Amino acid sequence: MTDAASSQHNQAKREFLTFTLGEEEYAIDILTVQEIRGYNAVTRIANTPDYIKGVINMRGVIVPVVDMRLKFHLAMPLMTSLPS
Repeated sequence: MTDAASSQHNQAKREFLTFTLGEEEYAIDILTVQEIRGYNAVTRIANTPDYIKGVINMRGVIVPVVDMRLKFHLAMPLMTSLPS
């Protein structure tokens, strides 16, 4: 086996969580993802930027909820009805 083939063989395969934001596609190393949850009601926090939607309590840990569309100044998607 050549050095290049050996090096390629020894590299660990990486997995990513992908998502679309606006018209851009992003990927995050899956090992950095702790949990994927549905959207719960958030507690609003006064005097925070618009893109901070509030916080949620996840098993005693307060976690900020950030709207990345607002953070990156992207247009909101058009809401369409689902096909019946």
